[in-house]
Parts: sequence; structure tokens; C-alpha cells
Amino acid sequence: MKFADRMANITSSQSLAIIAEVKELRRTGVDVVDFGQQGHTPTIAREAAAVVMNDSEGSFYSNSRGLPGLRQTIADKLLTENGFAADPDTNIIVTVGAKQGVLTALLALLDRGDEVLLDDPGWISFAPMIQITGATPVIVPLAEEHGFRSTVESFRQQITPKTRLLILCNPHNPTGRCLSKDELMEIAELAHEFDLRVLMDEAYEHFVYDNRKFISMASLPGMAERTITAQTVSKIYNMAGWRVGWIAASADVINQMLSIHTHLVTCPTTFAQAGVQAAIAAGIGEGDLALGDIVSNYEDQRNAMISGLNSIEGVSCFMSEGAFFAFPNISKFGMSSIDMSRYLLDQARVATIPGSAFGEAGEGHLRVVFKSGVAEIERGTRRIANALSKLDAAG
Repeated sequence: MKFADRMANITSSQSLAIIAEVKELRRTGVDVVDFGQQGHTPTIAREAAAVVMNDSEGSFYSNSRGLPGLRQTIADKLLTENGFAADPDTNIIVTVGAKQGVLTALLALLDRGDEVLLDDPGWISFAPMIQITGATPVIVPLAEEHGFRSTVESFRQQITPKTRLLILCNPHNPTGRCLSKDELMEIAELAHEFDLRVLMDEAYEHFVYDNRKFISMASLPGMAERTITAQTVSKIYNMAGWRVGWIAASADVINQMLSIHTHLVTCPTTFAQAGVQAAIAAGIGEGDLALGDIVSNYEDQRNAMISGLNSIEGVSCFMSEGAFFAFPNISKFGMSSIDMSRYLLDQARVATIPGSAFGEAGEGHLRVVFKSGVAEIERGTRRIANALSKLDAAG
């Protein structure tokens, strides 16, 4: 039986496959460290969702754009936290996680033969999503020696008459790089010069360290109309399983997305949206902590993770500026990232993601999260050090 041609280069997410394997190992009693422990979902979100779930409203579809109250809360958040205005009735659509929002935006914007610029390494799902639309991902490699930063010139060299869109993740998954205002301004100038739209994945917007300030691309002069901003409650609120995110964009983009969205998902779960509205309005994240306190804890966890990894002979690791990822270089061991990730899971019972899952330029690295407390991070990095010392001993 023949399948669609678009499936030729599309495979399942490696990160989700490893998460599933870790869950199965734990189900059988195996102690696996994945550095993924988080505080519970905010109590206020669970209570608000329960109220709506137990009301008749919770059994009905919401408005396909999302609950009006949630869209207003998101608009207020975008203005106060992100520095740009978005009309809740015309510039915002609530989606089934930011992932569905990104794919829906791509389906609305791209035709077969169009080209999209994106980082390598970069988020696992960007390239497959682009391929699903029939467009072509055009890779701009990031170099570790340059802090995983690409220059505007490197993007410029890849622009052709077919280029329609530039996708960026800031802070960056998987490297933890965070773009400065000057870097964002240069990208904005490029977008104006070549009449490009920019899709900004801001899933990790709250996680910035060392007194950095996160800046949304849409807040820059002239960029609100060119930028498609994707955000979510999955991360700092620990609500990934609730599957609620949103896209903020110009009214014409949102309207085109809505036409697809209504046929694809109708709307996100109504009572989940109610819980999300409560959490955002309260500014309370995982573990019922204020967002600033959570970020402070993560900065301590980042320091412990990077220090632990850099203390291992043969490993070097860039200091993450944002997000909650370390991206250690393990190339000195002479193993592929897939083989190394498998070795650490089998021998050390530590879960990592192969760097090659994020693109060819990710080879020689692993992605490791640091969502757990410092004690768990130290326990896991000791396991990694012990396992890698055996590789050294074996030559």
C-alpha cells in the first residue's frame, strides 16, 4: 500500500520515544535518572479546571479561538510581560499546545516549493512540520565555538526568491542560547529587507539567567505584523499534558489559521483552558511558586548541571543562557550521539537525547535537561562520570 510522499523523510520524535522508554523502565522498577522532575501543576489551575469540568460549560466546545477570558488574560500577559499589544478577538488563537499552533501557522503560510530558514541544531519538530506542508527546510548551522550563534550574514546567504519564513526558538532548544536585543534587531532588519515573516517559538521565554532580559521579537519596531509568536504553559507551569498554547499574530494570519484550526481540532479542551487562565492570571507556576522563584531555582540547577558535566574528563559544555537544557559535547569519546545516549541509558541508567536528533550539526552532543533539584542532578552526573570513565579505561 502506498503512503503519501511527504512521509518519506518524516519519523517519530526521538525525544518522545525516549520519554516513553524511561516510563516503561520505571514501571518495571528500574531507577532511571532523567533530570526531569518538576513541581506539581499549580493548585489554582487544577481547582479552576475542576470547577468548569463539573459545570455543564466544561462539556461543550469553547469558541474555536479559545475561551474569551483566556484570550484576554493572554493579551494582558503579552502587553505586560512581552511588550506588545494583541487584540484578544483578532490577534490570538488558543491551540492544542504550541506545537499544534506552529503546524497550523505553517499550513496557513507555506506552499509546496517554498523555503523556510531554520537553525541546526534546532527543535526536533520544525523540519518535519515544514516537510508536512510541502515546503523545504533550509538549514543554517550553528557553531559551538561561536556560542551556538548564527550571524545575519549566514541567514542572508541562504535566502532565495523562494524563501518565505524564518523560524527561531528563543531561548533555544536544544542549546540554551538566548538572543540579545541587538541580535533580534539584526534579524528584524533582515526580515524587512527581504519581506519575510518570522515565526518565534518562545516556549522557554521565562527561563533566562545571569540577569538577562528576555525580549520578544514582536515587541521590536515594525515586527508585530511580521511575527508569529508561539507560547505555551507547558514549561514553567508544568502543564505540558494539558496541551494548551497560543499563537499571537496579525489578524490576517490568525484568520487563515482559524480556518484550518476549526477543521483540525475545533478547540482545546474547555476545562483545561479555564485552568490555564487561572494560572497565568495568578502568575503562579510549578510547585505553587512565583515565576521568579522558579527561575532562580533553575539557575541553581543549571549551575550544578554545567559544573558537573564540565568536571567529567572528555566532556565540555556550553553555559546555557536560557531554557532548561545543557548540550554537552561528547565527541572525544568517538561514539555517535545515538550510541552514547543508548550507552548511558543502558549502563548508567541516565536518560539523554542524542544531539543528532536536532540536526546534523547536533552530532557529537547530547541534550540533557536540568528540571530536577540539585541533589538529583549531582546523583545523575556522578552516574554519567562513572560510565564514561569505563569508556576511557576501555580505550
